[in-house]
This record gives sequence, structure tokens and C-alpha cells, in this order.
Amino acid sequence: MMNPVSQKAILMYDRRVSDASASNIKWSWACRILEGGSYSIDESSSSAMPRAGDLALVKVDRIGFHNSIISSDNRRLRIYRNDVLVGVFGNRYATDALEGELFGFQDLSMLTAGGMIGTVKSRHKDYGKPTSVSFVGFLKNKKGQRINLKEIGFHPSRPKGTLRNVIAVVGTGMNSGKTTTARMLVKSLSDNGLRVAACKLTGSVSNRDQDELRSAYARTTIDFSDYGFPSTYLCSKKELFDLFDTVMADLEKTNPDIAIMEIADGVLQRETAILLSEQSIKRMIKGVILAADSAPSALYASEKMEAMGHKVVAVSGAITSSPLFVREFEDNSRIPVYSTVDNGDELADAIIKIIGNINP
Repeated sequence: MMNPVSQKAILMYDRRVSDASASNIKWSWACRILEGGSYSIDESSSSAMPRAGDLALVKVDRIGFHNSIISSDNRRLRIYRNDVLVGVFGNRYATDALEGELFGFQDLSMLTAGGMIGTVKSRHKDYGKPTSVSFVGFLKNKKGQRINLKEIGFHPSRPKGTLRNVIAVVGTGMNSGKTTTARMLVKSLSDNGLRVAACKLTGSVSNRDQDELRSAYARTTIDFSDYGFPSTYLCSKKELFDLFDTVMADLEKTNPDIAIMEIADGVLQRETAILLSEQSIKRMIKGVILAADSAPSALYASEKMEAMGHKVVAVSGAITSSPLFVREFEDNSRIPVYSTVDNGDELADAIIKIIGNINP
């Protein structure tokens, strides 16, 4: 089958609408940081390997787990075989879903509904077959340059001072309740009249976390993908530290009373471990809330983080759905457990006491 879009085609992108004019191209959520305008397809695509952050036009070959895409204007759009999408090349780490990396143009799949594309390396046995796509071409701008979102969006900076009252939400693993804990904490702290900033420091491109934090009335929300990162998986140490500093610098500008920072995946994940081990980052984090899925995982993760020099101030997350897990943990640890099932007020009160004198 011929490519569904000619290499000579000009793609018109409008940030206000999710489809390209005339071609019905679906622009993924990752594209939201693009400026509106015209783009074309790189005719020399086959001679260059993809890099994390490269934008590409792909055709849907087979519908699998992902039967929809989150558009650049944050709408969920169903996708069909032979649809043409604009996505971003990247790497994904998801223990309950799939692992994907950049290995070229063969065996490409949708790695996230937010538009990340790569080759599946492994997947959880309960996760459906991925939606397969084929490469059409890289996108290039009016100057003929290949478009890379990280080159567009990431301009490292350093905080001028030390952002006060940074609370990190870290999990024992994927789906341990990190985002739920973060959003309920943001909501309750905001209800207390505090200026709350929130950020998702690491992960894979998705609209969900930012939407959740905004809906909880965070005055400022920052997501790593705002800087063009399709994910933070396999980033270098320098990139991770530069990203942390840049997020802190941008949060600092808003002068929050408190900043809630969610770090993706679990304490054993490579990027999480790198960040939590860095001395300068340890100094910035005033306390850690551990989201856990069970008592054994909570005990292991809390002891590991405290051995690294972090102060684990509370345990929350999925563990609080099980009274027996909570009891097992409390029988073996001094760290308090707080549920966010209702409103998160107890957890917020505990954090306010730890932080000390805040005058909303």
C-alpha cells in the first residue's frame, strides 16, 4: 500500500484543533507544545535513526490495546486502521503495561495514548497486544529541519534560590496510588488556603497526571512533557538533573507555599533511583510520602529511602484499601499511614505540621 500521505504534502497544524486540515491527520497530545503552522515530511527519513523527541507521521496498521489517542487539544479520539497520526519517538518503562525502546523503524507500536511511538521490548502478560503502526516520515519545519520536541521545549535553567517546602510523592511501583495521593494532597492543602504548586517530574507522556493535578486546584502544574520529553526513561544523569533544576526554577517563579512533586514508577526504577540518590536533590526535598501497594513493599521502600537519607513522613496509596496491610505495616514501622480515600485531610494536616509555619 502506498503511503497515505504524499511526501510532498504540507501538514497544517493548528493548536486549537486536533486534526490537520484536508488530511484528517490526528495530532497527539505530545504535539501540544508545537507552534501552529505548516510542516512537511522529511524525504530522507530512511537514512537517519529516530531519537527520543523526534516527531513522526505514522499509519495505523492494526488496532490493539490502544484504540484511541489523546489529541493535542486534550480530546480522546478513536483511531481506526489506516489512520494517520503524528506521534513522538520515545522509550517507555511500565511494569504493569509494557517496556518500549527505540530500535529503528521496524515493529513500531503505540506506547502511550499520548502519542509515544517505539518498539515493544516486553509486556505484562495481562496487557493486550499493542497497536501497531508503520513509519511514514519525520516531520520537518519550514527550514527543512527535523522537528525534535526536546530541542524545541527544553532549555535548562537553575533555580535562583532554594524552593521551600518540596514534598515528593514516591511509589513502591506502578499503580501504587501516587497520583491519587498527590491530587488529594493538593486539593486538601489548597482548601487550607495554601498556594500549592504541583509537578510530575518523571514518567511517560500522558495527559492524566496534569489533568488530575489541575482539577485539584494546584495554582501551578508542570509536567516533564511540557519540556518536550516523551518520557524520562533512559535519559542520562545530566538530563535528569537538568530537568529537576529546570522544574524547580519554574516552580520557584510562582512563589508557592508548598510544592508537591510526583516521581514516577518505583524506588527500584533506574531514573527514580538516580534522582533520589543525588545529594543536591535530597537537600531540596523536605519530606517523602510513600505510596505503596502492600505492607512488605512499604516496609522495604521506606527503609531503602531512609537509608538513602530521605525523611519518609507518611505512607499512603493503595495499601490503605486493606486494613490488614495497614496493620501489618504499623506493627513493623513507626511511619504513620494516612488514607486518601475520603478527602486526604489527615495527610494534609500531617504535612502542614511537618512543614511548620506557613501563613496562607
